[in-house]
Amino acid sequence: TFDTCPTCQGTRLNPERLKQQLNGRNLAEVCDLPINQLRTFANTVVAWLPPTMQSMGTELIDELLASLQPLVDLGLDYLTLSRPGATLSTGELQRIQLGRTLRSTTTGVLYVLDEPSVGLHPANVTGLIKAFHELVAQGNSVVVVDHDTRIISAADHVIEIGPQAGKLGGTVVDQGTVAEIKSSAQSLIAPFLTGRAQLRERPTLSSTDLWAKGRLAIEVADRFNINDVSVAFPKNRLTTVTGMSGAGKTTLVLDSLIPAIEAEVAHHPLPTHVRQLERGKIRHIVTVDSVPVGKNVRSTVATYTDMLDHLRKLFAATPAAQAHGYTNSRFSYNVKAGACPLCNGTGQISLDVQYLPDITEVCPQCQGQRYNRETLAVKWQGYSIADILALSVDEALPIFATEKAISQTLQALHDMGLGYLLLGESTPALSGGEAQRLKLVSRIGKRQNGTLFIFDEPTVGLHPLDIQQLVKVFDQLISQGATVIAIEHDLDLIANADYVIDMGPGGGINGGQVVAVGTPSQISANPASVTGRYLKEELHLFAQQV
Repeated sequence: TFDTCPTCQGTRLNPERLKQQLNGRNLAEVCDLPINQLRTFANTVVAWLPPTMQSMGTELIDELLASLQPLVDLGLDYLTLSRPGATLSTGELQRIQLGRTLRSTTTGVLYVLDEPSVGLHPANVTGLIKAFHELVAQGNSVVVVDHDTRIISAADHVIEIGPQAGKLGGTVVDQGTVAEIKSSAQSLIAPFLTGRAQLRERPTLSSTDLWAKGRLAIEVADRFNINDVSVAFPKNRLTTVTGMSGAGKTTLVLDSLIPAIEAEVAHHPLPTHVRQLERGKIRHIVTVDSVPVGKNVRSTVATYTDMLDHLRKLFAATPAAQAHGYTNSRFSYNVKAGACPLCNGTGQISLDVQYLPDITEVCPQCQGQRYNRETLAVKWQGYSIADILALSVDEALPIFATEKAISQTLQALHDMGLGYLLLGESTPALSGGEAQRLKLVSRIGKRQNGTLFIFDEPTVGLHPLDIQQLVKVFDQLISQGATVIAIEHDLDLIANADYVIDMGPGGGINGGQVVAVGTPSQISANPASVTGRYLKEELHLFAQQV
């Protein structure tokens, strides 16, 4: 059992050290100030010091403020110095490391950042770009893997890989300066940099139509930084909840709305911090996150979607299988009878290297096919079971056109923009965006009346073309009767929402309020909304090309 230390009261410091104060505050109190308040406090310290210490105090305070500035630029001004590292998100940790790097003034270093814009509000992306330029100015090289068009537009050199994903990718589509990419005919990102692409993929609803199917509503009394907040969500529509990191989006949707609906459906009392709920006949909640699907290499696209079960039946029904007395289980790589005896059906082996981490290699006996030779000798229409698993979704579609149970799943994967995935591809290795869409495959094509889908940053790791595909997926769910709520920072998705709830105005203690609500165009016209300011620029860029 863990409890607050009775001696230091959670400050971590020797109580004797708390007797010394700086302009009326001890060290623990100063460390508990959010960074934006700490900067204000720091500016009062020099004047409070005795004249003999003011010169030294000025130097120390200037150094402190310079250390804090990168954190402010990167949108972390709501954090406190005493905040435990374990409570920080991945994005927050990455930005803290970047801020520390800027202060170290290194030179001649190659920095490689993998999607640093993930989880960042557009306002924070501005600070991120500033940080990149400072690293370059110090004499370093910066390589960024990202889809954010503002980061791409700020680059000195762009390398575009494609043209598509999986087997259809892996080549350099284009490279050059931003201006050269913008004028390139073969570039896939160019239309999104210039505004020539179609931004809004969905019809804009009138105020009457927006609420025609009903609504959900919640009133949160007091939870973290949210206090006395009432919000309504239109039913059977796409709503995005936006705002700076730490603005209260997760608290409102994941910590309040979901538990409240689940409690009422189960006839339990509402959570203590929820004052009132109007659930609009919602009976089911589906939370779709970007956590990888499956826990090990035995989980593949075919097993997760149950296609392997149907494939096993097809192979067991072949004359060759029946002649040998093979049943369905023979064609599972998780069963000893069918699995490769060396790798036990994983398709890979682990080599124990002394003093070094284990090395994983393709199984030398089955060459990654997972099955033993006897099982691979059985053919269905000229294909072994391993041959089928080596096909992509799009390659398998015409082959299984007459097998309804399999073709429906393949078509759903194709419609999700996952046609490039291999049927035997390991699901833990999929990206967050791929994992999200894979989880929805079983939902497409069914009635979703009374179902609420909650997406937490569904555009993570997605190219703008993939976001267009995601919007089509949302439309499919909505056409089936679902209500969709997405917690999101991406301007392309926000621009395609039916309704936007913008929280803020900042993060932490500066957040927790509903700043603006309305259609994307109404949000963009609201001067109180920071999100609206960037959304206005986005809408203007694409409107110029209409």
